Amino acid sequence: MAYSFTDIYRPLRTVLRINGAGIGCAVGGVLLLAPSTTLLRWGMLTTEPMWTTRLAGALLIVLGVYFLMAAGQAAIDRTTLVTSLLGHGLIALVLLMAYLQRDLAGLNWLGRISLVVIFILCLAGALLPLRYLRLANQTF
Repeated sequence: MAYSFTDIYRPLRTVLRINGAGIGCAVGGVLLLAPSTTLLRWGMLTTEPMWTTRLAGALLIVLGVYFLMAAGQAAIDRTTLVTSLLGHGLIALVLLMAYLQRDLAGLNWLGRISLVVIFILCLAGALLPLRYLRLANQTF
């Protein structure tokens, strides 16, 4: 049922795949593997302790792989819905708080556009599972 036209979870699967590959694996990979000079040049890093940035990248990769694997399941359960809601919601909250505290002032225009796109994708990933929570409760 994961690939049929009658799949009720199709919009959620699409968001999970896009966010898993884009935010999880791509952004996480950049944070994990990019040299500190590149991150400084992009304005993403202002302090020297790199282990926090590397840890965030590693955790984004893990979350992205989880979302990619969850999108391929035949039935999406409550655990996946809550993980998607919390994972995406907390990333969106961190980006919002960083914007309000003016932590993103050092970014160039490409970085700002990228973070707006990531914020919108995280909002979609946080709000879309709300639609399916009632359905997940009825199946148990």
